[in-house]
Amino acid sequence: MIENKRVICFGEVLWDNLLEGRRIGGAPLNVCYHLSKFGIQSKIISQIGDDENGKEITKELDRLGVDYQYCFKTNAYPTSTVEVHVLANTKVEYDIVEGVAWDYIPYTDEMEAVIKNSDAFVYGSLAARNIASRTSLFNCIANAKWIIFDINLRAPFYSKELIEDMISPCHTLKINDDELVIVAEWLNDNSQEETQNIATLFSKFVVLKEILLTKGSQGASYYSREEVIHVDAIRINVSDTVGSGDSFLAAFIANKMAGNSLNYCMKEAVVLSAFMATFPGACPAYNADEIVKFKTNHQYV
Repeated sequence: MIENKRVICFGEVLWDNLLEGRRIGGAPLNVCYHLSKFGIQSKIISQIGDDENGKEITKELDRLGVDYQYCFKTNAYPTSTVEVHVLANTKVEYDIVEGVAWDYIPYTDEMEAVIKNSDAFVYGSLAARNIASRTSLFNCIANAKWIIFDINLRAPFYSKELIEDMISPCHTLKINDDELVIVAEWLNDNSQEETQNIATLFSKFVVLKEILLTKGSQGASYYSREEVIHVDAIRINVSDTVGSGDSFLAAFIANKMAGNSLNYCMKEAVVLSAFMATFPGACPAYNADEIVKFKTNHQYV
């Protein structure tokens, strides 16, 4: 039963300041939210400030039904806010302030026990920009089962060495087409050819079992060491792509945990990410009936 599955998501919780107003966000939180919509017992590990922005975040987490038992509060650092700029090509740029609460996420014995008893652990690269949260993150990874890395490169908060260290322990890597080229070049693969870049990653990272490659209007691809699956994109009118990749990952995880075929997992991931891109913000309210209606009314490219 998928309701018995437990997933821990580690990283940033923040306010995204969009043109339409502010909305709660942070890639790990977005994944956590969408997993909960599938009925999975998901929890977010993060930290917010003991300030007005933090109080508003807890209210919003309550409204969304997200389990934030391990979203700590601190008087030492403020709650994170991010300026989000949606570009003409629907891609997104972020202005992410440093020295905020989630840069200093603590690690506790209770967290360790929860991670050991969970089925999967999800993390991204941004929360590792500060050594404090980075140390906690790697302690978490050491106790996790299914280790899932959503790379989410956010300049200037990454380096070749850091990203290699973060890919090394993961079983599942989610990466977009632009990020794939960057990482492959770091590994001395200057090819622009997708399958060659993927082969380079599998050769370098021996623990890695599968790669989820998102390609915007070109759809998405699944790669393991034995199997390749390509899924077309869905034709939509994009509102913004904030959190679209996070919903993709959540849908893949949930469907894989439910025992569905990899092809089905990928198709459902593409559907949910496309559906999310028709809304502003990363965590809109929705239900299963709306997803069914969306699939009925939209076609693959």
